[in-house]
Amino acid sequence: MLRLLTAGDLMQNTDKNVQEVIERFWHLNASKAPIKDFIPIVSPDFHIELGFMDIKFKGIAEFADHQIGKLCFFDQKFELITINTTIENNIATSVTKGVWYASTWTQNAAYSQKLIADLDHTWKIGISDETDKVIILSHVCDAMKYREGFSPTAEPGDFHLKIK
Repeated sequence: MLRLLTAGDLMQNTDKNVQEVIERFWHLNASKAPIKDFIPIVSPDFHIELGFMDIKFKGIAEFADHQIGKLCFFDQKFELITINTTIENNIATSVTKGVWYASTWTQNAAYSQKLIADLDHTWKIGISDETDKVIILSHVCDAMKYREGFSPTAEPGDFHLKIK
């Protein structure tokens, strides 16, 4: 069950608690943590959206699918640049700007590729009735823009396979 934020909750370091749960989510995400590790910090109805691509993952099982699609990335790190949290109708909404760092590697490539992208996110946050802890209700990536020189490149097929 979900308990909405109350006026009393707002007096108890809401900004700090919200920031901590977002940074915890990012740490678990970057470290490829098992899905079970996300369960204490997300709502059972948690959903994630890539708003700029109209892609949605609803529930923990679909979130797991999203995580599987990101197995090609390593050395991931998320850096929080700014956070602005407001409370309306007992739900905290946090708008964040951050940076995602990652590497990817194509089989047989001599080097990995470094990726850096600027991110804009909107988070909806509540408090769990069961644990009385801050949990993420939803997470929307509103924008993701790779920095110049740090976007994925299309690799040509291995030339060894093309020799006849």
